[in-house]
Amino acid sequence: MDEGSAMKPLVLICSNNANFYVLLAHILVREGFQAALVSEDEVVDWATAKQVTAIILDSAEDSGRTLRTCAAIKTSGAASRIPTIALVSSGDERYYLALLKAGIDENFVRPVSPARLLAYLCSLPRHGTNDTRPIDPSREPVRTFGPLRLERGRRLVGYGDKETQFGPIEFNLLQCLLEAPGRVRSRLELIEAAWPPNRYAQPRTVDVHIGRLRRALERLTGRPLIRTIRATGYALDIDES
Repeated sequence: MDEGSAMKPLVLICSNNANFYVLLAHILVREGFQAALVSEDEVVDWATAKQVTAIILDSAEDSGRTLRTCAAIKTSGAASRIPTIALVSSGDERYYLALLKAGIDENFVRPVSPARLLAYLCSLPRHGTNDTRPIDPSREPVRTFGPLRLERGRRLVGYGDKETQFGPIEFNLLQCLLEAPGRVRSRLELIEAAWPPNRYAQPRTVDVHIGRLRRALERLTGRPLIRTIRATGYALDIDES
């Protein structure tokens, strides 16, 4: 690997379709990424040994295998923190919730627009690169809600001397709940606030993401912050003093 390539963010693509990989790799390289084709058996080792920006799992031929691969990544220690994306075939949406429960960070239903996939990848921190673009404080202010600090540009949530990076959906959900602490937000309100237009989401999808957000906040703060209001929605309670 030459020096120029080493500076580019690396995306691992796990797919059994060589033609799909060639097409996707071409799109990624054109936009300044590196791409590497890996098998289900190799992906965890690659993700552990390399500086990886994201992992893309193509479930077009075997959704069950993709589910098992995702679970392996998300229970593998260091690799578990790498943003992992599933490309789900149209008609296979039943795997959407199963993938969320396995820890997938983002789902896209195929065929997915390259622009949407690239927009997501470009929003991620570029690990292992020389990308040192400063965040302009005037554009990306740190917002404070009681003891919590939110930095939207990097989707960081701080509490005391600790920080955690959240996924896009979880960060958007948290922002929505924090806009009015204690107020009950319906699942429909949360979908409108956290999901891009025309994205697949249903009430059960909200429950899964809220569960992930709740656990992440408890790990960060050491206490439960989100309440479930039966048959209605969710609220976040926080001391703003």
